[in-house]
Amino acid sequence: MPQPAPETPPVRLPAPVETSDVPDNPAPAGQLARQALLFSRTPCLGKCPSYTARIYTDGRVEYEGFRYAPVEGKRQLTLNPATVQKLLREAEQIGFRQLPDTYPSDASDMPSTVLVITTAEGFSKQVTVEENGPAALQALFARIDKHLLSALNVVGDM
Repeated sequence: MPQPAPETPPVRLPAPVETSDVPDNPAPAGQLARQALLFSRTPCLGKCPSYTARIYTDGRVEYEGFRYAPVEGKRQLTLNPATVQKLLREAEQIGFRQLPDTYPSDASDMPSTVLVITTAEGFSKQVTVEENGPAALQALFARIDKHLLSALNVVGDM
């Protein structure tokens, strides 16, 4: 008669440890730095800069530049946390939550600009613009680009 397999005790994982990866600019005590913005420019059939930047509340930026980006490859950058908060407030002021999810183009080779904002409460909203995005949203994109260029030590436009 076959013996029943012994019961395996459940695996207990340790509780997460609250840390910050940016020692010069740590998150407030007891608070994890969280991703606040994901900003991305997609490629086109021409020479459109393509890159992604994950921007955290503590000012840390995980940047990856692809083809025609001002800087190609992965980089760890830093923004002032007050700048991140200012960008989030600007998004709130332009009604980012109420914007349509997409501003499509009839052309198939248009690049897209994608902005995802995640709030402290866990609400996440993504807006993708191929063309005809509102002027206030385009201005926000330009400010994000400006801060990224500055952090990359690049002069000019993306």
